[in-house]
Amino acid sequence: MPRICKVLIVENDDDVRDLLGDIFHDEGFRFSMVKSGSEMREALDDDDYDVAIIDVTQPGHEDGFALAKIARDQGCGAILVTGDHRHLERLQGSGQHYLLKPFRVQQLVETVDRILTETAARCVRRKRGDGSFFPARTG
Repeated sequence: MPRICKVLIVENDDDVRDLLGDIFHDEGFRFSMVKSGSEMREALDDDDYDVAIIDVTQPGHEDGFALAKIARDQGCGAILVTGDHRHLERLQGSGQHYLLKPFRVQQLVETVDRILTETAARCVRRKRGDGSFFPARTG
C-alpha cells in the first residue's frame, strides 16, 4: 500500500543506499536517495520530506549528527544509522532516533512510523532552506 510520506536516504555507500531504497520501495514509501550532505541540503530545499535516513559516517567535514540537525531545522524527522558501535554512546546521549546496523526492516519501518506520529501535528507548514514555505499538506 502506498504511503503519503516521503523519505530521503542519505548514504554514501552505493550498496547500502540501494538496499535502503529497495526496503522503502517494498514498503510502499515514496523516497529519494542522495550520496552526501550537500546533495541532502539541495534535496531538502527542492522537495518536502518527512523523514531523512542518515548514515552517521559521511565524507567531508559534516557527520550524520550535523546533517540530522539540518534536516530537523527544516522540519524533517531524522534517523541516524551506523554500523560503527563507537558512535553508540554519542547516539544514546543525542536524543536522536537511531538504528545500529545490521537492523531488521521492521525496526526501520517502526522508527519511521514513530517519527511520523510524533511530527504529525507539526506538519502544517515547513520552511524551505531559502526562507520560502512548502504548501500545507492536505492528504
